[in-house]
Amino acid sequence: MNESFDQSQAGNSVRYELAITGEEARLGTRKILSRQGKRLEVNIPAGVTTGSTVKLSNALQLTDGHPGDILIQVQVREEKPPAGVTEINDGTFEAEVLKSSLPVVVDFWAPWCGPCRMIAPITEKLAQEYQGRLKFCKINIDQNRLAAEKYMVMSIPLLLFFKGGRVIEQSIGAVPESELRSKAESALREQ
Repeated sequence: MNESFDQSQAGNSVRYELAITGEEARLGTRKILSRQGKRLEVNIPAGVTTGSTVKLSNALQLTDGHPGDILIQVQVREEKPPAGVTEINDGTFEAEVLKSSLPVVVDFWAPWCGPCRMIAPITEKLAQEYQGRLKFCKINIDQNRLAAEKYMVMSIPLLLFFKGGRVIEQSIGAVPESELRSKAESALREQ
């Protein structure tokens, strides 16, 4: 967080700037603010937008020992889907995956999933390497329950390999690039 001071009419206040992701803005998030050796938990409510201010009333009493508010101005970072990876949802699943003329790898993921973030660079790399021969998609299971239920997603990351509208292979967990590459090659060979 970036800090600046504001001597306002209402007394002393301290301003911070906080950058969060679009997903955090949509769902809400908690962040920890450290000030004067003290830690404060900041609850950012769901639905905030860039420029929104979260006020911690009289928080300076706790951190600095004198009255005053901490004002946190929110900046929402726009997230773009990785190059070569198509972001899909329940509504686009059939057209993008089941009716695709190319074999498709679908990454069932969630923003809170650490292993999902670990394999994302691998799928991005493979999406660029196999461009035009194999399509890579990702679907957020928190926002798209129908697809997650239909394919009985119990653990993530789950990568399902589709060809001709049917699942031909799968991979569960943060697996090495060599394993995903092998399954991608197999999907290209599958009749």
